[in-house]
Amino acid sequence: MHAFFLAALSQSRRQFLASVGVGAVAGMIGLGGSTALAADREHTIIVGRSGQINTLDPLRADYNQTNAVISAVYDTLVTYDETTLIGSLATEYAYSDDARSITFTLRSSVKFHDGTALTAKDVAYTLDRLKRLGAGVGSLVSDYKSTTVTDDTHFTINLSNPNLLFLPSLSKIYILNSALVAANAGDNDGQGWLQVHDAGSGPYVVGDQSQAVVIDLFKDYWAHEEGRPQSIVFRRIDESSTLRDELRAGNIDVAFNFAARDAATIAADQALKVVPINTSYQAEVVFNTRVGPTADPKVRKALRMVYDYSGGLRGIRDGFGALANGPLPARLDCRPELPEVKRDLDAARALLAEAGASNLKLKMNFQPVFDMMKQEATLFQSNLREIGVELELEPIAFPNYLASLKDPNSIPQMMLIEDSAQVPDAGVMLVKSYKSDAIGTNRTGYANPEVDKLLDQAVATADDAKRCDLYKQVQTILHNDAVMVDMYGVYLPAAYRVDALAELKPSMLTMGIEPADFRLAKP
Repeated sequence: MHAFFLAALSQSRRQFLASVGVGAVAGMIGLGGSTALAADREHTIIVGRSGQINTLDPLRADYNQTNAVISAVYDTLVTYDETTLIGSLATEYAYSDDARSITFTLRSSVKFHDGTALTAKDVAYTLDRLKRLGAGVGSLVSDYKSTTVTDDTHFTINLSNPNLLFLPSLSKIYILNSALVAANAGDNDGQGWLQVHDAGSGPYVVGDQSQAVVIDLFKDYWAHEEGRPQSIVFRRIDESSTLRDELRAGNIDVAFNFAARDAATIAADQALKVVPINTSYQAEVVFNTRVGPTADPKVRKALRMVYDYSGGLRGIRDGFGALANGPLPARLDCRPELPEVKRDLDAARALLAEAGASNLKLKMNFQPVFDMMKQEATLFQSNLREIGVELELEPIAFPNYLASLKDPNSIPQMMLIEDSAQVPDAGVMLVKSYKSDAIGTNRTGYANPEVDKLLDQAVATADDAKRCDLYKQVQTILHNDAVMVDMYGVYLPAAYRVDALAELKPSMLTMGIEPADFRLAKP
């Protein structure tokens, strides 16, 4: 079967579909009888990427695997054109003088996928639901108080505090069909239903979900553009070598999260193109700054001076990136000039001795589905052994890691992650990650009254330059407190078949790309 499939791929996609039948194609790639592939393989893009998609509920847009799909299924009030905030569902918006409310005007021609009109009451319902649930991207809009609906296209969002970060945060808040979700609310505010169902107005609708995640083009989308695929299929492929081989064989059209060592092999194939996705990724190890040995800043500073930064970037990432110099990714604005952390084993040993931390035993969690992270975890373990520190490595699934953030006592002692900004705004990332009351998103349990004061001051400061200076002060404090091992900003290699896609366009909102930006090479 497999040999036959590879041979058949030499034919045109449409000829192959006709020759073997839809069911055979679907079965070969593990999709069941997907209606997406039944439509036309020539106009279907198959994406291979690692990690489990646990839910399609926009509540969990903070989880990359979820957000990568739902960004094409739902719309937001505002969005970003690279780093510039622009309207999407909203045509006009303005803060009040005291920054405690924002008035909006909605587009009047937007339809949900079931044909009903999107109105201001849907915005109110979406925000009210996030406030009730208090999880996921709800943390980005924690100052939300209420929505005053004037009519179908005019409304005002009321805030509990002055907050100039609220508007950019709305770029990750996907608007729900209120009537549809309410009708299927069950006992968990629609979370169960939205796990596999669609209540959006975006360019794609959720299709067959029997064995893979499939989205199909919505014909009545308000911002229709020519060239979008008729269907997009998301296949989970965790092994880098499998992604490489499936891409070269033509079984998938786009691949993400493959190891840098496979990039050269892929790039040598003239049918493929490798693109370094340089958005806001940063590889780092975050410490629990509240509990255990890593609550001591001296211990954290010592551990930060042990990792082989240059060796990791060169040997594991194959040079796809640059050494980090601060707690925030390099692509964000408002970053101070901070030094790169240097490896200094003698200084690390001295700091541990000063802290009285002899015979130190630590535990670090990592995501085993990512091959490069496994290599980095092992390298760090080996590096720490050089100064007499024993590091136990423990795998963790990302949803379980997110759940651990609800209580500083349950936050992993050390966690290796590839972090990125939810939106391309330094303030949003700083508040989400380092405010002491940001329970559920504060990945270090960090609590510093001085940082809290500076961030509170910043979110109420209308002057961009002054607000930026406050953010720089916060980052300098975080750097001096050694809240993490900031390893390197990484350019994650992605690849696509040139006969399938016209290009891959990086996005700052989806940790890589937005499927809605896909355009067929031959529409």
